[in-house]
Amino acid sequence: MYTDFIASKRLIFFALIIFFFSALTFAGRPARAQTGQEVVSRVENHYSNVPSLTAKVTQKNLLKAIGKTQTFEGAIWMRKPGKIRIDYTNGQMIMVDGKTALFYSKKSDQVIRKTFADVQQMNVPVTFLLGAAHMSDDFDVLQPDPKSPLSLELLPKKPGAAMKKLNLVTDETGRISNITIFDKSGNTAEIILSEVQEGASVDDRLFSFKVPKGTEIIEQ
Repeated sequence: MYTDFIASKRLIFFALIIFFFSALTFAGRPARAQTGQEVVSRVENHYSNVPSLTAKVTQKNLLKAIGKTQTFEGAIWMRKPGKIRIDYTNGQMIMVDGKTALFYSKKSDQVIRKTFADVQQMNVPVTFLLGAAHMSDDFDVLQPDPKSPLSLELLPKKPGAAMKKLNLVTDETGRISNITIFDKSGNTAEIILSEVQEGASVDDRLFSFKVPKGTEIIEQ
């Protein structure tokens, strides 16, 4: 059912994409413990200077209601302003072209189409990833463990957000290596990026999707 597809993908999608990352060699603890705001500033400064990226993504969704963990692998492409695409090896795809967001499932022969404004209001991970350079505008930032100063907990400022909170792990330069999203139903999604290339050439044709013949299109 397409509703199951939405439920699992909402856990990864403001963020999405991101959203903008780099070669992931997770750094150890810095010589001086950084405050949460210092870490946030490093992340924002880093991603404000990243025009595009490509990466491999591994995502683990824990669905509380059925006690099941789903693992997905795929590839991600992002380019400013506001464009992201994630292709999964199981035939699912998420794409934002700056105006429209598409959720495609080859298995169910369905495309769910939303406006980008709807995606932003949902506070889904892709919006976070696309806006990593301004995360302090959208989230209250906590540093729950002083012994792990590069791990942050982000709480959405917008009322009614589908996301309960988001945890980040960064390195000393502000690059994000791990994202864990918690929704209000108790589901979680852990996203790990690898083989990241910042500033990579990203073909604009990636953000144009031709719906396969016979696919059901659902407008939301």
